[in-house]
Amino acid sequence: MQKTFFLIIFSFFFTLVESQENTQPKLDNINFKAGIGVVDMKKILAQSTAYQTLVDEFEEKRRNHRNRFTKLEDVIRDDESKLLKQKNILSKEVYAQKIKDLNKKINELKSKQAGDAQKFEREFEISTNKIQGALVDVLSSIATKNKLDLVLAKSQLLLVGKDIDLTDQAIKDLNKILPKISKN
Repeated sequence: MQKTFFLIIFSFFFTLVESQENTQPKLDNINFKAGIGVVDMKKILAQSTAYQTLVDEFEEKRRNHRNRFTKLEDVIRDDESKLLKQKNILSKEVYAQKIKDLNKKINELKSKQAGDAQKFEREFEISTNKIQGALVDVLSSIATKNKLDLVLAKSQLLLVGKDIDLTDQAIKDLNKILPKISKN
């Protein structure tokens, strides 16, 4: 009885597997041909005139910001030094109030500094997104012109042939359509 049961199950299983093999498409008959391109994003950004101008402008802004806040910090340190010299002259209540006021100035300065830094980062990100949008348009145009189905980042690949590297063309086209970025 068990042998018959196993024989039936085995025959059913074998028939099922055989019928699935017949329904599967033959991969030998399918022609996989895709155009592929590769770009080096770091090189594109390094040689993009818009991106380099943007980086230079934001570095100058950060430097000016840092210098302005360094001067304000120096003023607060001088106020703190003067206050320490007056510690024995002033009453405890007046001294405590002046310390409280000085701490309030310090906290306001830190808050303003952090807010300005976040503002700079947001502006930089918005401008960088504009450059990336232009780059996507450039790469799309190159892909269409060269009948490519896929464009990959070079950093994600192990080996790349020079004939599929689109980086130099992308840099040339990006610099042509976006020589500099306007910050709005």
